Amino acid sequence: MTRTDSRSTDVETRSDGTMCVTHRGVDLVVSARQNERGAWVPVIAASVDGKPFALPDVETVSPEWTTRDEALRDGVERGCYLVERPGAGHGLEDSAPGTGES
Repeated sequence: MTRTDSRSTDVETRSDGTMCVTHRGVDLVVSARQNERGAWVPVIAASVDGKPFALPDVETVSPEWTTRDEALRDGVERGCYLVERPGAGHGLEDSAPGTGES
């Protein structure tokens, strides 16, 4: 993935169907799964230099989507938003400087 600026890069779709983006130095990998009702929900994994990066919990209820693609796009948008939130990366050792660690 080629970085276009320090904030974020273009979204890359991998052969396994996940979407990836780097935002403010945090690598986000978004996948989607179907819940028990058949709706699609995004699953967001974040890391910095290969180490897990904690995203803040801001909602207890996630939106449900009718298609996998909608869930993936929402996950990318939500992941970038969460990287910007206070508390992102809090409590993790060796988090990247300037990515939410106080």
